[in-house]
Amino acid sequence: MSLQKIIQWEVESKYSKWVMLLVLAFILVFCLGVKKLTFSADYKTFFDEDNPELIQLEELQNTYSKTDNVFVMIAPANGDVFTTETISLIHQLTQEFWQIPYSSRVDSITNYSNSSAMEDDILIEEFVYDQSDITPELVEYMKDEVLKEKDLLGKIVTNSGQNTAINISINLPGLDIKSETEEVNEVVWQVISKYQQLNPEHAFYVSGLVIMNGAFMDIAQKDLATLIPALMLFVLVVAGYIIGSVRAALIIMAVVVLCFTGALGLAGWTGIKLSSPSVSAPIIMFTIIVASSIHLITYVKTRRVEGASAPVATLDSFEKNLKPVLLSHVTTIVGFLAMNNGSSPPFRDLGNIVVMGVSLSLLLTLTFLPFLLSRVDISQRPSLLGRTRSFSQALAEVVIDYRRTIIILSVPLSLFVLVAGFQNELNDNLVDYFDETVEFRQHADEVDKHYSGISNIDYSIETGEEDAIFEKDVLKFVEKFESWLTQQPEVVAVDSVLHRIKDLNRLMNNNDDAYYKVLDQKSHNAQSFLLYEMSLPFGRDASNMVAIDKSSLKVTARLRNQSSQQILDFEEKVSLWLDENKIQRVDVKYSSPSLIFSNIGQDNISNMLNGAFFALLIISFGLVFIFRSFWVGLSSLLPNILPIAAAYGVWYLLDGQISMGLASVAAMTIGIVVDDTVHFFFQYLNGLKNGLSREEAVRETFRNTMSAIIISSLLLVAGFMLLILSSFQKNADIGLLTSITILIALFFDIFMLPALAVTFTKRKEKIASVFSATSH
Repeated sequence: MSLQKIIQWEVESKYSKWVMLLVLAFILVFCLGVKKLTFSADYKTFFDEDNPELIQLEELQNTYSKTDNVFVMIAPANGDVFTTETISLIHQLTQEFWQIPYSSRVDSITNYSNSSAMEDDILIEEFVYDQSDITPELVEYMKDEVLKEKDLLGKIVTNSGQNTAINISINLPGLDIKSETEEVNEVVWQVISKYQQLNPEHAFYVSGLVIMNGAFMDIAQKDLATLIPALMLFVLVVAGYIIGSVRAALIIMAVVVLCFTGALGLAGWTGIKLSSPSVSAPIIMFTIIVASSIHLITYVKTRRVEGASAPVATLDSFEKNLKPVLLSHVTTIVGFLAMNNGSSPPFRDLGNIVVMGVSLSLLLTLTFLPFLLSRVDISQRPSLLGRTRSFSQALAEVVIDYRRTIIILSVPLSLFVLVAGFQNELNDNLVDYFDETVEFRQHADEVDKHYSGISNIDYSIETGEEDAIFEKDVLKFVEKFESWLTQQPEVVAVDSVLHRIKDLNRLMNNNDDAYYKVLDQKSHNAQSFLLYEMSLPFGRDASNMVAIDKSSLKVTARLRNQSSQQILDFEEKVSLWLDENKIQRVDVKYSSPSLIFSNIGQDNISNMLNGAFFALLIISFGLVFIFRSFWVGLSSLLPNILPIAAAYGVWYLLDGQISMGLASVAAMTIGIVVDDTVHFFFQYLNGLKNGLSREEAVRETFRNTMSAIIISSLLLVAGFMLLILSSFQKNADIGLLTSITILIALFFDIFMLPALAVTFTKRKEKIASVFSATSH
């Protein structure tokens, strides 16, 4: 039995309602999986578990300690940290931050273990033990010591002493990252709010990886709670207005909601976690499914205005649109499946959730939609749709009369914009993932002006021998490496235990500055470090910088917030230096969250674009086979490829930076762009098959199909433009670039596609069925 006969049975049979109930029950089972959906709050969700860069990062974190942190900058209004009021505030905050859940270490200028020599004694003690210790004399002493201490300057206090910071190391158990991250963020902001009220003359800025993870999660939940309801309302109002029928709009909404909840439920059943990128999947599903429904419903509306009954109008619509609707669903699925070529799981999840939704849309289009359309009385009053058809017919005459001019102007212009697209720089910046209205982004930008942001890189100097880090040649290499890093313009500060070892060597030799150096004897260097290590209070040990067996030590380069390309350029520069200067006995491994983000960003961008390219080739060859014409295939290929490529050219003029999210737009828009091309050619070639001239076939296609193409495209643009409201900047950029792509594709569909069709196709082109079953 052909699909058309199945549709006819669904429209005419009184038993078809049982099939509808079965389909609804089937989708309801999927929907139950929604309760299993969870949000991911860990930046590691952007990586596969077997990602080599992630594995190396975790190895470094296991050797030393995790770099997850909360970084709080305190800026007094008077621009001077060294007052009794501010030092008292820092001490109170330091004590309170120890109460943050999962905190493993708190570093500030008040609890810094300062080293000094007094006659034959070496003292290593915190500046402030108790609130009562804080006197003007102590504050003045602290100022002298702190502003010359290498371990503090540029790390938790500025060189001028205008502001200071407290760094809280966080060690999440990892049993429930979402809940643990929420718990830490909640307590941190409660503490900040409390002290902000008590100290209005001080400004507080909060950054760090744990705060960033919390911001990712907050934005994902906010988008899901605000953008999707806004989109649903938009679809209901606009579709109802254009079609001129509230009932038609409600039918669209019913299909959309079933697909949306069913796809999210399937995501829950399959263990997919929602994240900031994948939370935009429902919006993408909405717009694609609505566009597909519009093609069928607008023709039903047209036939109803002409006087046909609801069942007859429904059958006519499916007879005319079923093949292109089926093909557009398939090409959309292929396009979004191409996102699985990406390296980052959240973007693969985004593609897979949309595939689930579009697949359910195909099921409902063949069952639920014809059942409802044939039984719901859609208004027969003329609407905006009729005026759109008149406009489309006028456009047809323009295209026919000026087709050669259109081709002559469009092709060079497209090629020019296409070339511009290749000038885009493949780049990413973690902080730029957030819109400037997001509090985390504002705080992170302010912190970056004075300290390093989150773009730090840890280098593990490994010897493979116990206590070997105290050998003179190893420490000399570390000294040389540190000195070189400090001279690099990207580096704000460098952390390691080397300064502490050299400083204690000086103190143990009568405070003689000549001994501020690496000593020749391994035992002397080890003795200095042991003295320091034994004097450290609880929670302040050196395990964050030195391995337990003293076979390796960590050097941290603190960078200003860098783009992914800048970080990779810095990594390459360091790698070249290490190749030339690394001593034989050491091995250097390095990693950090910002570094692995940069690497996966570049890989994901390349893989996404390559995947989209191959998907487009597959679809294009498929169209040549389906239409059985090389010229038709070529004519359809240009309006499919050029809009996507040209959109990236326009983006170069607007921004010039392509991120992970923007690379996915190429894959996302393939199905959307091909959808309208397929609808045009099915109607155009059908006209040729029925004996119409090329010009008459274009007029007929514009009269019956172009209105739906224009309406669906503009509805898609409006839907994706809603993403601009997202506080997750990458989602906003995706929405804008996708809208640009669809608008360019609409221009090609209205002008270039029919111009090419009239110019290059023959009068008696044959059209093949999409599926042999539908040709009967």
